[in-house]
Amino acid sequence: MKMTLAAIGLLAGAACPALGVTLVACPAGTAAKGCTYKGDGAIQDAIDRAADGDTIFVRAGVYTPRAYRDLPYKEIIVRAFVAVDGKRLTIQGEKGAVLDGSAGLPTTAIGLKNADVTISGLAITGFRFDIEEDDIYEGHGIFAVDSRARISGVTISRYQKMGLTGRGDTILDVRDLQIRDGHVATWLYEGAYLRLDGAIFRNNDSSAVAAFNDSVAHLAHIAVDRSADDGLYTADDAAIFVSDSLIVGSKPIALNATGKSRIVGRNLALHGNATDTSETGVTLQGVIAGDPRVDAEYRPLADSPIAGKGIGPAPAR
Repeated sequence: MKMTLAAIGLLAGAACPALGVTLVACPAGTAAKGCTYKGDGAIQDAIDRAADGDTIFVRAGVYTPRAYRDLPYKEIIVRAFVAVDGKRLTIQGEKGAVLDGSAGLPTTAIGLKNADVTISGLAITGFRFDIEEDDIYEGHGIFAVDSRARISGVTISRYQKMGLTGRGDTILDVRDLQIRDGHVATWLYEGAYLRLDGAIFRNNDSSAVAAFNDSVAHLAHIAVDRSADDGLYTADDAAIFVSDSLIVGSKPIALNATGKSRIVGRNLALHGNATDTSETGVTLQGVIAGDPRVDAEYRPLADSPIAGKGIGPAPAR
């Protein structure tokens, strides 16, 4: 596996970008004061002006893609509404800040290339493609290439391709995430690494996490509900380590490891899946079967068999 202890240490070591100035992006027509830029292109304008260590503060309101920035990578082009290329920044959304791709140009919401970025507090919805199968990558939520990203408090919904993507030597450190009502929720490729603590994946028409090549994911306190093409999926030499989580209502297989890949699970609740595991490649310890008896946010009810066992999405910190 490509991920080493040294690489995992980089996550902690890069967790606090240097402090810089704050640039404020505001939606068109806002009455808010102190806006550095206004309009649908305000976030990108702020990023273009920002220096390493700066913060982009995104005021509440809706931002629609009226322009895009292309990020070439190998055989593809990530067509991004918001693009960060080669910078170290923080993008902090105020409650109610929404990137909405349902109108305007077909794009990917946020593209990262050779970047080191902290993203928090954004709602990303409705991003769509122009042509389904070509080398122009639109319709994604956050697409990171050869980058480090710390992501928290983000919701991605109604996207047509992938919600969260890591390619190349990307490191994703994620918590308090929701991805719902889309296609592949999380896609890891090449040597990407994901550490995820606290997430809800609901009603996606493909996997909650799909890992390929030498990619690795460490998942804890997640809920996977009604994935229509495997809950967790690995291929090639990829690996997923998942703990303290529940996977319900998924098909055809809740935990599916193919090729030489593997999935290792501990302290899991599995219920209502068409099939719980593939015949090979999956190792489990401490599985609780039967109805987990949880509320709409996957918190155990008083009579739940998982009450007190630490299973399910962790509360926001």
